[in-house]
Amino acid sequence: MSSKPVSNDAHASALITLVLSNRELRDRLASMPADEQTVVLSGTVEKAFLSHPAWEKMANGADLETIELPEKPDPTETIRKQKLDCQDVGFVPLRKVATIGGIKGGVNGCEAEYRLVGQLGSGGTGIVYQAHQRAIDREVAIKVLRDHLAVDPTSRDRFLSEARVIGGLDHPNVIALHEVCVDQDGGLFYSMKRIDGASWDQQIKEKSVKENVQILTRVADAIRYAHSRGLVHRDIKPENVMLGRFGEVLLADWGLAVQYEARDPLIDKQDCSSQANRHTIGGTPAYMAPELARGDYRQVSFQTDVYLLGAILFQIKTGYPPHHGETLLECIQAAAENKIRPTNVKTELLDIAMKAMSTDPADRYPNVDAFLAAIHQQREHEESTRLVKRVEEHLTTATAENHYEAFRVSGALLAEALEIWPENRRALDIRDQLNLEFARVATKQGDLDLALSLYDAAGHGTSERAARVRRERDLRLENREKESRYSVLFTQSPEAGLLVRMSSGRVIEANQQFSDLMGYREDEIVGKLMSKLNVWVSEKQRDELISRLEKNGRIDNFEGVFKHRNGTRIDVLISGRIASLNGEMVLLSSIRDISLRKKAENELRQSRRRLRELQALAGLATWSYDVQSKEIVWNDEAFALAGRKPDQGVPSFDEYLKVIHPDDRRRMKEAITQAIKSGAAYEIKVRQKGVHNRYRTLIVRGQPIFDETGKTIEVYGVLIPQKDG
Repeated sequence: MSSKPVSNDAHASALITLVLSNRELRDRLASMPADEQTVVLSGTVEKAFLSHPAWEKMANGADLETIELPEKPDPTETIRKQKLDCQDVGFVPLRKVATIGGIKGGVNGCEAEYRLVGQLGSGGTGIVYQAHQRAIDREVAIKVLRDHLAVDPTSRDRFLSEARVIGGLDHPNVIALHEVCVDQDGGLFYSMKRIDGASWDQQIKEKSVKENVQILTRVADAIRYAHSRGLVHRDIKPENVMLGRFGEVLLADWGLAVQYEARDPLIDKQDCSSQANRHTIGGTPAYMAPELARGDYRQVSFQTDVYLLGAILFQIKTGYPPHHGETLLECIQAAAENKIRPTNVKTELLDIAMKAMSTDPADRYPNVDAFLAAIHQQREHEESTRLVKRVEEHLTTATAENHYEAFRVSGALLAEALEIWPENRRALDIRDQLNLEFARVATKQGDLDLALSLYDAAGHGTSERAARVRRERDLRLENREKESRYSVLFTQSPEAGLLVRMSSGRVIEANQQFSDLMGYREDEIVGKLMSKLNVWVSEKQRDELISRLEKNGRIDNFEGVFKHRNGTRIDVLISGRIASLNGEMVLLSSIRDISLRKKAENELRQSRRRLRELQALAGLATWSYDVQSKEIVWNDEAFALAGRKPDQGVPSFDEYLKVIHPDDRRRMKEAITQAIKSGAAYEIKVRQKGVHNRYRTLIVRGQPIFDETGKTIEVYGVLIPQKDG
């Protein structure tokens, strides 16, 4: 290979080609299996660096044509002096570091600000340790620049740039940096928040797609924030995402981040965070965007990070990252050519991933916001698709026997699915199928108006099937017009009712109130012979009802006793009319449940009887006055008090007033009249003629009795004789 000088700009776009053309490095890459680790190629043509976590050696300072891999430098005082001589040592604060139970750089645990506890991970340029910070008494994580890079100004500059990037990012999904320091040996490190958890790559296979997508969206939020600060991460992958025990999602490892600015087509205006980063080509080949693998820094933009987010989404759906090769070299070449591993997965999420991973950045999502919007829209589509699947399950049970419930539920679910995603083609197709099948079942059930509306909804309103249903509906309407007077009265009646054909005695129709009252379904009543219905407790009552109907053509307030399906007795009041309907004689009947009234009447009679018996035992003279019949009832004591024999009968109200002293008659009459009108009880003194026609002073107490409407139906009371002074 010619060793003539190459300009920096030419070098930037061709660095990977030049490095890989070196036999030693090419053989090194070709001998390593493909992995998911970060590879960094940096420097200039005259001085190139290549690092990988598995290597402890690097290419350093040799000509690219004859590059060699020197042995790992010994940790001698010379190397320590080289570190301490670096320009950054002057402004980066010194923090002493020691290992637990040991001495590092001559510093023991008592003198050190940080004590290393154990290694958490490692990369191509640094090692991450868990450490205890004595001043604050807390556990932290510290990232230390590898010894063989700590003597190189370019590597130190890049490490400091990474620390400044993290320190300048204040976001809940970016790991928090505490401070950047130099240790007693001149080695660079920075401390950051210690996360109690593990990296995403260790858990991604255990989590569901939904959980992984939620994590990805939070990582994308961190990238959106970084982009707002002009930063491109360039190495987004599950290994660089920490998942805390308490739900934290933190994006780490900003070592390859570069500052991005829009570039003039003719003049390169990119001002990277450091000259080192400008000529650093790095990333993880398994996820790399083509421009990263080709080393074309001019093409690196915010859409490079969009590619990496898409690569993780690809892994979430398929179980593996997008690029692969038998060797690390093949994997890098696959990334450079954007060869995506084949998969049989076909989902909208994978389509989003493939668009994000387009070879040409212009074909990708323009920014992270657009990428997240596509995922959000996919979630809505997924929910809409899930609802459609539920519809398909419901349709397997959709029959007329379940009162259209499955059809109605399916229709509601489809409406919701289409509200979420109006263009859901499957939902639109099933909606038409649903309406057609629903229309067929409704026609079979005789719900012709419903069937026609469903044909219209399915776009089949002018079909032959719809025309047949329409003709049948019109013919039925003609017949129903004649029956409307009876139908409205019958179906809308608040009382139970039966429509019976007189010629055969069969039930034509039973309204819902009758079904509710008796506990029978409509199909268990309609079409049955009235004489065969097991609803009468007494056949004698049934025969009497039929006899009166045949004789008078009507019946009013006939009291009978029906039997509920479960055997319970129901007291009913039946009224009916025989009328002509379409030239046929039918019985239109109404049936009122009076069980509560009969129960109240029985209880009242029993209460009165018990009261009279108690009053007789107490020797009280009692009386009652029926408002409706104006009948008066006395007990034996009342007869004795009036000097009247029981066989003479109870006097009428007017006759009774005549035995009251003339001066007291008006007051007596007004008290009873007021009790009837207002329902108020009363107590008055009157003089009543008794034995030997002598007047005797009595205390008369009256108490109204009300029906269920609050109307006074009876007044009863007692007569208490007083001793005349």
